[in-house]
Amino acid sequence: MKKEIKFLEKEYLISFYDRFEVNITEGKKHFVWDDTGKKYLDFTSGIGVVSFGHSNKTINSAIKKQLDRISHISNLFYNELQIELAKKICEKSFKAKIFYCNSGAEANEAAIKVARIFGNSIKKGKNKILSLHNSFHGRTIATISLTGQDKYKVGFEPLLENIDFITPDNVEELEKKFDENVCAIFLEPVQGEGGVKKLSSEFVLKARELCSHYNALLVFDEVQTGIGKTGKYFGYQNFDITPDAITLAKSLGNGIPVGALVLKPEIAERMKAGLHASTFGGNFIACAAGIKVMELLNQDLLERINQLSTIFKNRLLSIQKLFPDIIEDVRVYGLMIGISLSKNLTVKNVINSLINKQILTLKAGENVLRLLPPFTIGEKEIDNFCNAFADTIRNY
Repeated sequence: MKKEIKFLEKEYLISFYDRFEVNITEGKKHFVWDDTGKKYLDFTSGIGVVSFGHSNKTINSAIKKQLDRISHISNLFYNELQIELAKKICEKSFKAKIFYCNSGAEANEAAIKVARIFGNSIKKGKNKILSLHNSFHGRTIATISLTGQDKYKVGFEPLLENIDFITPDNVEELEKKFDENVCAIFLEPVQGEGGVKKLSSEFVLKARELCSHYNALLVFDEVQTGIGKTGKYFGYQNFDITPDAITLAKSLGNGIPVGALVLKPEIAERMKAGLHASTFGGNFIACAAGIKVMELLNQDLLERINQLSTIFKNRLLSIQKLFPDIIEDVRVYGLMIGISLSKNLTVKNVINSLINKQILTLKAGENVLRLLPPFTIGEKEIDNFCNAFADTIRNY
């Protein structure tokens, strides 16, 4: 990396990020290049964003075409692209109405506001929100209030009140904390930042049952699991339920900022003009990208994702057999992958070692190596990663 980059960043940027010493300048499909021309296999997808590959020609073509027409007006006027994208999302999920924003945190903010509006419209005091320990829902004040990890909250107090937390998959605790004052429960089908951990069907089914009984909203945070990542169109489809709302972002724009709140019509009808808004939400560029993403997201792609998932899981389990004292668990859900490592080997060291081998990966949870490869990878790239990973842990 060019030496002046670190100096200039320190001078001009707020240091909210602990960056790896790689300056990425170009990307294509599942590869990126740094400013020295070095090529890396990208198994991060920009933290689960560029699922359809860097510089995707189909998506980029739609964006460029739209740029030559109009990029932004405002939500004071009609925008047909918003309707077209909404129809495509509903066709692959459930009958719904949609609000657009620019990120996952914004989508969850909107969902929190909707939950409170919904609850308060039923009766005074119906405003308690349930969430899960180890969850992650964003970095705004409201979404860190909803997040079940203290490390994201320290120093930001006071936070949003009347939010309670449940241990994932603890059905008894779920039943105990659910009552008539609950307006919503927020669930991630797979906790991504929390270590790539999938909820049990028993827990999700019980949550659906309790929401229906107490007239509360079942909200699925699909910011990371949505748009094919788990081998389904949306993560909730791994369970035999339909939520009342889902939140989307990340892969929906394949790098273009776009978020969405997908809401059942009977809930959406309680919302009125002026209760919430977004200046940039659902702009022409974001919708043009989202439309192409939803067109590329089809059954053939899902079959391919699941085939790659099986190959990946088998390869990783084979490596685990070779190094049982280092690899504690392998969790593979579509192309969301978590490799839990023993405390004898820190995940940061593994990530840095893989960077030296020109492969980019992520950390999740306490000591989990997280992989979110683009859907463009093939068996060759899986083999390349597995060989490099095995070589890395062999040296410890």
